[in-house]
Amino acid sequence: TAILLNKLYPNAAIYIFGKTDYKLSHFSFADEIYHIHEVPEGVTFDHAFECVGGKGSQSAVNQIIDLILPEGTISLLGVSEYPVEVNTRLVLEKGLTMFGSSRSGAQDFKDIAKFYKDYPDVVEKLALLKGNEFDVKTINDVVNAFETDLSTSWGKTVLKWTI
Repeated sequence: TAILLNKLYPNAAIYIFGKTDYKLSHFSFADEIYHIHEVPEGVTFDHAFECVGGKGSQSAVNQIIDLILPEGTISLLGVSEYPVEVNTRLVLEKGLTMFGSSRSGAQDFKDIAKFYKDYPDVVEKLALLKGNEFDVKTINDVVNAFETDLSTSWGKTVLKWTI
């Protein structure tokens, strides 16, 4: 998401928040990188993308709510298997907009294909986010890919369907 923002909004400042140094080291394009437990006083922003997912979603969403400026927007992209409690009082006080996106509509794919064509260097930068890649020909290949993904600490798992 941040890589796309650099192209679409070149004057925007990109901040990355995280807690694991080796993961944070992948975000060389960011203007600032903050450890979630060491955010300096006064850091704010207008728009946020929560990409944590899992058990960390609740903490990430609520930290965003605490730091974001009034009338900001929060895009929920991290998938959590657990219910997430949200500080609705502060969401309402600040007049925040929260939304989610499946990112899987036909127009989304058309738009991103055009974007990649217009900015081929983005594909190279996105490769930093890729973890394992699996050729899927059988059900066992899918099972193996998902089991490996569960124990992988960095990167998105890519499934290449060749059925």
